[in-house]
Amino acid sequence: MAYYLREPLNTGRALSTRRPTINEFFLSSYTLSVYTGCEIGCPYCDSWVYSERPLNETIHVPIDLPQRIAEELETVDRGDLIAISALSDPYQPAEQNYRLTRQTLQILADRGQPTMVLTKSPMVLEDLALLRRINEQSLALVMTTLVTVDPHLALKLEGKAPPPGLRLEMLAELKQAGIPVGVALVPVMPYLNDTEHALRSVLRACAETGVDFVVWDYLHIPNERHRIRVHEILARVGSYPNSYYRDIYGGRSQVDPRYRRDRDRALITRCDGLNLEIRAPHQLYAGKLSAHNEAALLLKHAAFRDRIEGRDRSAQSHRQLADEIYAGMIDRAEIRRSPLARTIEEILERTA
Repeated sequence: MAYYLREPLNTGRALSTRRPTINEFFLSSYTLSVYTGCEIGCPYCDSWVYSERPLNETIHVPIDLPQRIAEELETVDRGDLIAISALSDPYQPAEQNYRLTRQTLQILADRGQPTMVLTKSPMVLEDLALLRRINEQSLALVMTTLVTVDPHLALKLEGKAPPPGLRLEMLAELKQAGIPVGVALVPVMPYLNDTEHALRSVLRACAETGVDFVVWDYLHIPNERHRIRVHEILARVGSYPNSYYRDIYGGRSQVDPRYRRDRDRALITRCDGLNLEIRAPHQLYAGKLSAHNEAALLLKHAAFRDRIEGRDRSAQSHRQLADEIYAGMIDRAEIRRSPLARTIEEILERTA
């Protein structure tokens, strides 16, 4: 059982600083960790690398978080989305006692601030009324991580998390209630959940649940401690020697670009066949974020498909243009060179 440490934030910030580039997965300009540390403690999570102590050992409970958020929101644009995700699950067991996530959502609902919640816990359904309030005023989005739909593999990869079937039921209920929902297939782990059968099973479950979109990214191995943890995962699942990751990572923190390109193409082909959006569709956030954010996301999402389908020059151009528009630098000549020019110009007219 985790140890809960109740303490004020003191000089620390509740919200992150505004991102230099918009997060195309979560549509966000800011991130927020309600709790520091995560009792669920999935071993593949990047959060393990940010502390010398185990991620699930001590949960820091910032007792003054709601007050701090209320203060910091005074300097946040109402068109910027805040992602409640970052380094821990906002609905981990601590939330049953402290309800800091609920208090945070109450403040965001009072302001009508666009919000995304990333959680594996059906406890989010207890705050459905607050999510509806936010969504009526701007945008409320709920996402869950889903690395497999095999309950036996899930037990070995993320044993303390709610089972995959329960997470899909949670998304279905949220969707029925009018809340947009998405799935993060994060991380894609070589030899564990990257096979054609594994990917097909997850994506088919997403399509049958009716999620609005899926995103994916690959296992990140930032240091030797995390590499050892990944080897322990492999050993727990099957007879995988450490050398299995040698060719795919080659000592790097990221997968080999050729592997990424191959899996990206397999995933996008599957999604297209199931009519699954591979990023949040434009109609989901159109008119609900600031015009600069909306245009930047549309360009970044186009750039992602451009890259996978081999249009590298177009992908690079769209990414650069997205970052410039997000930062408020609008070059009309550059915009007119994009196939999306008419749509982008119509969006930016809202700022005129």
